[in-house]
Amino acid sequence: MKRYTDNPLQVRLYESQENSLNQMMNDKQYISQKGIYSKSDAVRTALFSLLKDYEKENNIRSITA
Repeated sequence: MKRYTDNPLQVRLYESQENSLNQMMNDKQYISQKGIYSKSDAVRTALFSLLKDYEKENNIRSITA
């Protein structure tokens, strides 16, 4: 089973985001607790949460329309 796309996205971060991401990746207890093992995991986790919210909102709109 293929897990990732053949065409990876490039993500441009603000400098403050990169600094915070690096700081988070150095906090081994936190990332272990959250199941994040790479910067890509962190981005995918945040994107997944955002997409779930979008799908929920989209479904609510389609039901009420």
